[in-house]
Amino acid sequence: MRPRRPGLRSVPGSRRRPAPGARIADALVHGADLVIINRFGKRERDGKGLSYLIERALDADIPVVIAVGKEHFADWIKFAGGMSVKLRCDRDALDIWWQRSSAGGPQPATGAHQTVCEILK
Repeated sequence: MRPRRPGLRSVPGSRRRPAPGARIADALVHGADLVIINRFGKRERDGKGLSYLIERALDADIPVVIAVGKEHFADWIKFAGGMSVKLRCDRDALDIWWQRSSAGGPQPATGAHQTVCEILK
């Protein structure tokens, strides 16, 4: 029997919860409006961790909210192909960004496809 990790409980007879990556992948398949990832770090920079899901979201033009430390910011810009909007790390900045990038925000001209980053720049 493996040792229990703090914060995780096992319920007898219940199915194991899917890994976070599986839940995010499922949400992407079903049309997520937004993807929130805890952080972009060394594993993602190296093409591991949740990088494949971040790429899928970016390719589908689904906004990704992700914390990126100063030491990984240049790696993030390279990973995202420059398609990035840097926000202050506070709730008001996030709320304003979401209002502008969601359905109620500015819309691209008819017939033109713009990414979220292009709209907000």
